[in-house]
Amino acid sequence: MKGYSFFSLAKNAFSGHKNWPQTWRSPELKKHYDVVIIGAGGHGLATAYYLAKKHGITNVAQRLHR
Repeated sequence: MKGYSFFSLAKNAFSGHKNWPQTWRSPELKKHYDVVIIGAGGHGLATAYYLAKKHGITNVAQRLHR
């Protein structure tokens, strides 16, 4: 795995951060979800957490909008 140093961050900043390797998995999608959250930022993560913690909803898909 590639290191994440200040130098590599600065170097990749000039290329639009297009040269980073993918560091997350791409799971197969299910046929059905109880909830789909569009946006994987702080608010999307907080929404998923709140649904699981307060409402017991754990069958959640979260989609990063590009």
